[in-house]
Amino acid sequence: MEKILGIVYAYDVKDDYQEILDLGFSWVRMEICFPWEDKMFGTLSPKYLKCKEEIRRAHEAGMQIMPSTPGMGGYYYDEVKKETYYQDAWPAFAGEKGSDIYYKNVAAACEFICSDLGELAGNLWQCMNEIDIPTFSGSYPPEVTTGTARASAEGIVRANPEAKCGINLSRYHEDGLKIADMVYAPGHKFGYIGDDQYFGSWQGKTVESWNDVIEALYERYQLPVVANEWGYSSGGRVMEERPDPSALPEGIPDVCYEKSWFHQVEGGHTQEVQAEYLRRGLQIFAENPHVLGSFLFCFKDAAHCYHCGASDCPSECYWGITDVEGKSKKAYEVVRKAIKDYY
Repeated sequence: MEKILGIVYAYDVKDDYQEILDLGFSWVRMEICFPWEDKMFGTLSPKYLKCKEEIRRAHEAGMQIMPSTPGMGGYYYDEVKKETYYQDAWPAFAGEKGSDIYYKNVAAACEFICSDLGELAGNLWQCMNEIDIPTFSGSYPPEVTTGTARASAEGIVRANPEAKCGINLSRYHEDGLKIADMVYAPGHKFGYIGDDQYFGSWQGKTVESWNDVIEALYERYQLPVVANEWGYSSGGRVMEERPDPSALPEGIPDVCYEKSWFHQVEGGHTQEVQAEYLRRGLQIFAENPHVLGSFLFCFKDAAHCYHCGASDCPSECYWGITDVEGKSKKAYEVVRKAIKDYY
């Protein structure tokens, strides 16, 4: 089968789409936010219109878009307030979280988004983001987060019966599987199971472990697997001892707190190691028959960490195959060649 070969365009959006196409990628994952600023089916918000315009630009450049629908929210650094706090993605007028009217409005909002984007969106949709961890689920109970994901997919397939929807776990772990079991319970409207893995950065092991995860997910859910996010950080020192969790400010990961990784693959967090890691990952996804597709995280380095705001935080700042100025890193040409070789 033809593989979906995508990349995440997360930071500093410019007209780089032709460059991404020239590398060999044909898909890009892009976020879309809640549509209205005052009431259901009311005035479209400037933020939504900006998201839609960026999706339009990418589509007109020749990219296929996998939209990522509104999540529950997330812990983000506020540049104005100079602090990190949880920000809800769904406004109060959408209904009390967990209520029947809320789920009805979630489905209606996603149905509207899918209809409004029309041909700008591909048939692949990510419903919310990493709802298995507090970074994005906050204090909402699993029943609400999973119910929101299921309602999101219901709305999308009402507008586009050909759509393949899925969630993306933050990694393959016990708590995540409990969430996925609830999402993929009978009656679901999903067409793939998605997973994010950052072996060697946010967790141990290395890229080779993807095959084990893919096979386990396929066996459990009998659906094709999408690697919604995968990659390796090209920067950051490594510490062995982690900080006391009680010392961490709310919403701040330990990597941000120490400005250090606690995992690495052999050779450390360098551009050279990143390049070989990405080459092998692209080969794994190309050759595994249970993989529907993959989205490399990401195209460009972040100027600031969205968790803590720092410009030198390994948590978010060194994932790109280009730097913050758009200059190629070691992985850039390696990725181009791997796509030619394996796809």
